[in-house]
Amino acid sequence: MTTKEILTTDNDFFSSSMDNGILVVREKQHILHLTQDLKDIFSFYDYLDSVLSSKSYRAFVLFARSEQSGHIEQSRFLSKILSDNLPGKLGKELDRFVNVVNRLFVTLSTLNRITVFAGRGITPLFYLNIGLAHDYRFVAEDSVFENLNSEMGLITKGSGYFLPRLLGIRKATEVLQWKSFSAEDALQLGLVDRVVPVSKLEEETMRFVQRELALSSSMLGIRKLLKCDLKELERSLDLEDNLIKERLNSVEFRELFATNRKKSVS
Repeated sequence: MTTKEILTTDNDFFSSSMDNGILVVREKQHILHLTQDLKDIFSFYDYLDSVLSSKSYRAFVLFARSEQSGHIEQSRFLSKILSDNLPGKLGKELDRFVNVVNRLFVTLSTLNRITVFAGRGITPLFYLNIGLAHDYRFVAEDSVFENLNSEMGLITKGSGYFLPRLLGIRKATEVLQWKSFSAEDALQLGLVDRVVPVSKLEEETMRFVQRELALSSSMLGIRKLLKCDLKELERSLDLEDNLIKERLNSVEFRELFATNRKKSVS
């Protein structure tokens, strides 16, 4: 298989294409829609892991799919994880899921090329955390970031490393307890670089990347230097895995989750 064939993909979940040295990935379905079959999630992240290691492009841009509300899909995902495993015995699928996600965080954080995250609409905190692993973040004016795990005392993957480095521990602790916040809030906090009109998101993002590729700026090097302490990132991701599994295995969490599901149905 040639490099071109690997980089260019078009399926039910996402497409990818090359645009003047820029690898552009566009989600067709929100990641939470894939949670009913974890194999779909693995295929998406395995693809990203494979193409990010290629040297055939100069910049990477991810256009994330928006969502009306992630609560229902996340509830289905957690329900599947819990129903497939007895308390205290979470299975290999969850291990594989966190492993591929961890690998994506590390790869994005250490990639020696421009990386840009572009999002709009309802955006789970998990997606914001993935965005923070990129060098730059563009979001549309209608973006709302949701912490779907806050009410259940569950940590969201990627929360322990980037937010504290950007905000400091005290402010990051506060933000991680918010149920939601707007694009403007994220801009003021420094979590995103630019907020643009919905209709201009793709145009403004691609224009920015093309300009960065044409410039010899030290800003990208500074961002990459300050973004990643690899050992600390890996330590934080491992700790998150343990805390998430411990919480999912607890009787308290399962009872709380079951109660919340009944309320949402009724």
